[in-house]
Amino acid sequence: MTTNKPFNLSKLISVLLLAAGVVLLTTALYFTVQSVRELVYQNGIEKRYSFQSPEDTETVQVFHGVKVQTYRDGPEVLLELQEEERAKVKVPGDQTDEKSDMKAFKGIVQYKLMKEKETGEEWFIAALRLTPEAMKEGDQKFQTFRINENGVVKKSTFSSGANSKLETQWIRGLTEDKIGYHTSLPYQDHPVLTLISTAIAGLVSLLVGLRLRKREKARKYEAA
Repeated sequence: MTTNKPFNLSKLISVLLLAAGVVLLTTALYFTVQSVRELVYQNGIEKRYSFQSPEDTETVQVFHGVKVQTYRDGPEVLLELQEEERAKVKVPGDQTDEKSDMKAFKGIVQYKLMKEKETGEEWFIAALRLTPEAMKEGDQKFQTFRINENGVVKKSTFSSGANSKLETQWIRGLTEDKIGYHTSLPYQDHPVLTLISTAIAGLVSLLVGLRLRKREKARKYEAA
């Protein structure tokens, strides 16, 4: 007749602590590497390009012959290029006054001027947030229109998890939290403290888990 072995709670706790420690330390290491990559990326972008909003905040802008206009039509915000509708976003709230400037469309549509520092070449960027800001970062969708000095327009649609290096810069300002290319952690509150606390928690879990396992082995040895 066989007897069931008593449930070993101490062993289970030690395994869970060891697993948690490995996960936490791996997470801290991963985001440390990604944060360094993000800072290197941002530094490289800032050395090559400059980004700024147009001097005036009018909803109508003309860039090298291309007219860009944003306005409210009932429950929708529309973006027109050369008086042709190119994009629209449904938004809550009351009708915006036609005389309002771009501040009325904050978080929905924004204009930016991008300039390559070495060559002086410029682009006009119109960016839209297609999804509510309350959605998770990876679920948010954006649309951008890039106009070069020859008046050529290039459109791109993407989620915040699939944005290119330049698209990352174009959509900054559309969300309350700053979006990064590799990770958004460096732009959050107290990123260094977050990484350190995560690493410490992982280390403590590992040490406690190892100590429990060592104690369990000692008990087995004494009972033998």
